[in-house]
Amino acid sequence: MPGEPDEVDHILVVDDDAMVRQTITNYLEEHNVPAASVSSRQDLSRHLENAHPSLIVLDLRLGQEDGLDVLKEIRSHSHVPIIIMTGHSREEVDRIAGLELGADDYLAKPFGLREMLARVRAVLRRHEMGRAARARDSERGGYRFNGWSLDRRTRRLVNTQKHTHACVNSPNGIVSCR
Repeated sequence: MPGEPDEVDHILVVDDDAMVRQTITNYLEEHNVPAASVSSRQDLSRHLENAHPSLIVLDLRLGQEDGLDVLKEIRSHSHVPIIIMTGHSREEVDRIAGLELGADDYLAKPFGLREMLARVRAVLRRHEMGRAARARDSERGGYRFNGWSLDRRTRRLVNTQKHTHACVNSPNGIVSCR
């Protein structure tokens, strides 16, 4: 499909309901999107030790576990795109909290599989566009002047003898380097 990321490793579905996992995984695979699934926080941790999914679809109710805590844990060490699924009485509060904690999108249960696939593709597309923009920015480099170069991305100032200085912004917008 035009505009889609070239390579999708796999989508990981995290839900304690076996029927939901199976339905979502089968639908994704029927539409040529590789998918895997796990049912708990522990299974998720084991999966992430050995694999790097392109996106995670995370249910906010994993039995007795709080999906928001799982989301925070994932975000503490990964920037993988995450779509949260909600379907209980506090869903608006949980959706807002999930988005503020770093989820990229949400689905309210029950949802249509076509909508879920469209949201997966949209999040992957936005993630890829952001990655491409970051790559372009680093290729553009920074600034070069009088034998010095400033890398905007890493905030490092380097002279011709390869001495590196860290740079910080002050509250008034002036950059200082040490």
